[in-house]
Formats: sequence, C-alpha cells, structure tokens
Amino acid sequence: MKASFEKLVPEKGQSFRCFNREELRSPVKWHRHPEVELNYIPAGVGSRMVGDHIGSFTDHELVLVGSELPHTWASDEYRGQTYDLHSAVVVQFHPSFLGEGFFDLGEMVDVRNLLQRSSRGLWFPPTVAQPIGEKMAELISLSGAARLVGLLSILNDLSQQDTAEPLASPLYRATNNKQVETRIQIVCDYITHHLTDAELSHSDLADLAEMNPSAFSRFFKHSTGRTVSAYINELRIGFACRLLTETDDSILSISQQSGFQNLSNFNRRFQQHRKQTPRAYRKRFRTNA
Repeated sequence: MKASFEKLVPEKGQSFRCFNREELRSPVKWHRHPEVELNYIPAGVGSRMVGDHIGSFTDHELVLVGSELPHTWASDEYRGQTYDLHSAVVVQFHPSFLGEGFFDLGEMVDVRNLLQRSSRGLWFPPTVAQPIGEKMAELISLSGAARLVGLLSILNDLSQQDTAEPLASPLYRATNNKQVETRIQIVCDYITHHLTDAELSHSDLADLAEMNPSAFSRFFKHSTGRTVSAYINELRIGFACRLLTETDDSILSISQQSGFQNLSNFNRRFQQHRKQTPRAYRKRFRTNA
C-alpha cells in the first residue's frame, strides 16, 4: 500500500531526532520518510507493519527501519482511539546527516552494511533490544557531542549483531501513487478500528473504497500483497495472541473477541499463522514467563 510522506525536522542545534512517542499526540498512520528510524518499545503488545510484513510485537521490540521504508506500529491498548500514546523511544536520522561520504569511511563499513540491510527493516531479539533501548532512552537527555557519540555507539553495537531478522520480503517495492495511498489508507484504518467486528464484510470495504467487489479484491491484493481476508486474519491472530497471554478467557471466548465466527476456523487460522494451537501458544508463553 502507499504510505503517507512525513517531513521530519530536528530541533535547533541537533542533527537528528530522538524522542519518546508517548509525548506526541499524533494518530497511528502508515507512513514513510527519508530518515532511517530506530524504534524501541519497552513494553506493550500490538501490531507491526513494515513494508509488506505484518506481525505482532511484544515487550522489548526493537526494529531498524531503512530510508523510505513504509511502517507503522499500533498498540492494542489504544486500539480504536484517536491517538496511540504507547511508550516508544524513537531515533530518526537522515542517511547523509553526517555528510555524504561519512558512512563510506573504512571505520564505518560495518555500520554502512547495517544501514543497507535495514532497507527491509531489521528486527532484533529482546536480549539485544533491552540494552540498546536503555542507551536510546539516555540519548533523549544528552546534548552536544555526547548525543552524537551516543548514536554512533548504538549503531556500532547493532552492526556487530548477527541475530537481526529482516522483515519485508526481498522483492518488496513501495508504490508512489497518491490516489492509491488515500484509498488504501481509508480501508486499512477502517479494518484496524473494526478488527474485532464479526461482520467486517468484503462488500462493505469495497463500498468504502468506492469500487465493485471484484475490482476491490484485485486492488487490495496489488496494494498490500495480500487478499483482504488474509490481511484481516493476520491482524486478528495478533490480537488473539495478546488475549491468550494476558487473560484467562477461554479459547472460545478469545476466538469470538478476535472477530472469528466459529472456533474451528479460529483454530485453523491460528495454526496457520503461529504453527501451533492457541492452547499450546498460551502454555508455552506462561512456561517461559
């Protein structure tokens, strides 16, 4: 899908941005920008979209998003609300903020490779994310050269990790059609806010996009790389994972709360996306907690 463009301007006297997202009153939206972004969520659960990747996030979420790679995070806690105020430390810097050739220096070869790999988005495991997240939080209160050195230290640490997992598929390419952007954003926003409605119908979404159902199916698949039902199911399974880990509700109740009309369909879809049953997922999480 086409992402809205964001123009990011560092504060006076600073060459890059570093802030806690919970301090901003801005709606969740699918967006892109020339700046590389390092996003750390210390605690919470919700949905993550990076390029053509859709997944769920939990505590100690750390992702490096490359320049112009569309992305968004949506916290389950604020689902359906105007603003998503979950805590997230965000660092954003332009690839050339230190000069066009800085990352081509011999000493920066590992960091340059890291930034190149971030073109698909890089997810880091919690064992890496937590200490890096603490360093990111410290950046917010730093100033002057210490702030810049702190960022370079973080990038150097990440460049030495071999545990990062790419998120978007190798063939992912973003579209730049503004009309597509507006139409697909309206549909995806509607799905997000009505995710748990059992009557979230294909025809209603087609009407929302002002298209006939068959044309809408082709349009949605071309824009997102997924069918409408696959897109909805991925988000619903992510929501169900939160209920399985945070509540003692029955599997049947959770399937209904997640928007599935029958238990067998929920079990089948969960097995497809998580490679295990809902009951096994809950047991594994609580055993490891």
